[in-house]
Amino acid sequence: MKNHPQILSLCAGSTLLISTLFSSGCASDTSPNTQQGAVAGAIAGAVIGGIIGHQSGETDKGMAAGAATGAIVGAMAGNEKDRRLSEIQYERRIAEETSAREHAEENARRQHNIAVGKSVEDQEILDARRKAEAAEAEVARLRAEEALAIKKAKQLDEYKAREAAAKAEADRIRNGQ
Repeated sequence: MKNHPQILSLCAGSTLLISTLFSSGCASDTSPNTQQGAVAGAIAGAVIGGIIGHQSGETDKGMAAGAATGAIVGAMAGNEKDRRLSEIQYERRIAEETSAREHAEENARRQHNIAVGKSVEDQEILDARRKAEAAEAEVARLRAEEALAIKKAKQLDEYKAREAAAKAEADRIRNGQ
């Protein structure tokens, strides 16, 4: 049990040293996830290294090696996360810039059309004219169908009247009148 205070002291010292290294003057060179990954890796590595080192009687060396290895692996994992976030932010910024550029180009094209006597409303007028003409053509088609239906109804009525007249005449002749 004599080694227990030394283990805690070494673990805390290693973690503090590594944390200080990653968060000191180089802080502007490393990103938050890199720092957090290094610290978490150092702590986990020191604990695991201490356990493994204790099995071989080299607790101090195991903790130090574990802390160093954990810090490196944790920093690499955190750095990868920072890199992915940076890529996403870059792609988002490029998309926003592209959208803004396309919007500006469309506005410039619209302003040019207005300057040369064309206006944005011209297309709207053409679309409205096309829709009005299509609606008028539909009305004309429906009126033609209606007129044809009325004509056919009149013809049907005329033929029914002729049939009725012919049957009445046939009945009158049969009855001898």
